[in-house]
Amino acid sequence: MLKPDNSGRLEILVVDDDKVVTLLHKSSLKSSRIEHSPVLCYNGKEALDYLRKHDKPGKHFLILLDLNMPVLDGWKVLKRLKKYPMQAQVFVVVVTSSINHQDAVKAQKFEHVIHFCRKPLTVACTQKIKNLEPLRKFFFQNVEENQKK
Repeated sequence: MLKPDNSGRLEILVVDDDKVVTLLHKSSLKSSRIEHSPVLCYNGKEALDYLRKHDKPGKHFLILLDLNMPVLDGWKVLKRLKKYPMQAQVFVVVVTSSINHQDAVKAQKFEHVIHFCRKPLTVACTQKIKNLEPLRKFFFQNVEENQKK
């Protein structure tokens, strides 16, 4: 697992067991001008361990979560997030190679899930993520503050 850049108010976790995919996701984030260095986790257990270690009030996490992984898959991560009372605010975007429409429907039933994308993460999808209501403030705060002046 790579160490995070704690300079922002939002930490991004890329959770996928395929190292090539994590690099593609990281590249898409960079191409979308998301200036947060993501934490790379290669299974759900690593991600949950990281969240528990860094959980505190006022903290925000965006998790780009694969569903099919060894050790602890994405479905189990979502179930455990539901049971674990996080102090931090956690937003999950499911990023999967699954073409089963039922996976998207099932994922949306989890309160932390705010979006569903197909793998690999594209710049178009990252732009959509940046514009999702719960996340806009992390990516457009300076623009919105300048517009108010």
